[in-house]
Amino acid sequence: MSWIEIERNAGMKLYWTPASPFTRKVSVSAQELGISDRIEVIPTKWPLVWAYSTIPFTPGLAESNPMARIPTLVTDAGVSLGDSTLICQHLDAVAGGGRLIPTGEAAWRMWSLYAVADGLLEAQVAMRAERLRPVPNQSEGFLSKQRDRIRRCFDRIEERAGELACPPDALPNLAMITVGVACGYQDWREWLFDFREGHPRLAAWAAGFVERPSMASTRPSETPEH
Repeated sequence: MSWIEIERNAGMKLYWTPASPFTRKVSVSAQELGISDRIEVIPTKWPLVWAYSTIPFTPGLAESNPMARIPTLVTDAGVSLGDSTLICQHLDAVAGGGRLIPTGEAAWRMWSLYAVADGLLEAQVAMRAERLRPVPNQSEGFLSKQRDRIRRCFDRIEERAGELACPPDALPNLAMITVGVACGYQDWREWLFDFREGHPRLAAWAAGFVERPSMASTRPSETPEH
């Protein structure tokens, strides 16, 4: 069963798109935690002018989150969470806590690596948005800045690749999931460079992580425009 083919009477509601790496982070987390059947997925549509214009939003999205960002989760209690980090924290708590997010000192090391990986996602999406602007309006300087950020983030993750090892009897933590999603997005967008060059330990880890069922069932695809 794919991520989108889940129960429609679930308690939580997730505004979703197949292209967003932030949404994929949430989707993978829910599947790893075994609670995806408790989330109703609400697909959204995004005309390509979303990068620089206000568009008609999927009904309920802007009402739930005035920023109209993807992903947005409405909890069982009706609380709207419009940030993927908050959503993943909530899902971890719903599943009992401490499963994707370590406790104690280990949590700070995880959050440190997570911040690098999440910043990498931000730079990737910033490049995507800039490339959607009319070509005469695109800034090569801005695109170059984001490429530099992406490369620095991959360099740092390579340095810390030993922290990506996941024991066979444990779930990957949120930093591992976010690194895996970042690698997947880098591969999916043909205009992004190959992250494997100069990052052999990360490349070896990513080759295995991408085979996890939660990753295989959430591979990105373009979001419908209409």
